[in-house]
This record gives sequence, structure tokens and C-alpha cells, in this order.
Amino acid sequence: MESFDLVVVGAGWYGLAAAKTYVELHPTEDVVVLESASTVGGVWAQHRLYPGLRSNNMLGTYEYPDFPMDSATFGVQPGEHIPGPVVHQYLT
Repeated sequence: MESFDLVVVGAGWYGLAAAKTYVELHPTEDVVVLESASTVGGVWAQHRLYPGLRSNNMLGTYEYPDFPMDSATFGVQPGEHIPGPVVHQYLT
């Protein structure tokens, strides 16, 4: 049986952030993130997206502090609500 120092259940927005933070604080420990879906993202997972889906958040308000969702990389303009596929891309 494999052993881990931390098991994160769910690869959504906060599960990914929790795993990343833990690894930064404990770089030598073993971490696994478990996800029941075929892709990461939680509510933003690929199979949950539908045409026209957008977040309630605008560019610059829905991102990790050390990983900005910039216009050049993700194609979202300032003041624009973030499309669902872009949120998924950002998380993957």
C-alpha cells in the first residue's frame, strides 16, 4: 500500500491551491490529489462546461496571486467575464 503525507480529495480550485501550498511549505513530503472526474477543475472540469458558460468574475479577480490570468496568455480582456473554457485551461 502506498503512503502519502497529504491526500487532497478534489482537484477543484481550492483542492489544487491546498496541494500547491502544502508542497511549497513541505517540499520533500509526498502529496497526492484525488479527483473522480476525468479532468481537474471541479465545477470548471471539461465535462461540466457548456456553450456560453462564463464565470461571475472578471479578469483579474479570479486567479491565484502567484499565477495571474493575463490577457496575452488566456485571451480575456480587462472588464470581461471569464469564459468557462478559459477557467478550465487556467487550472490545467
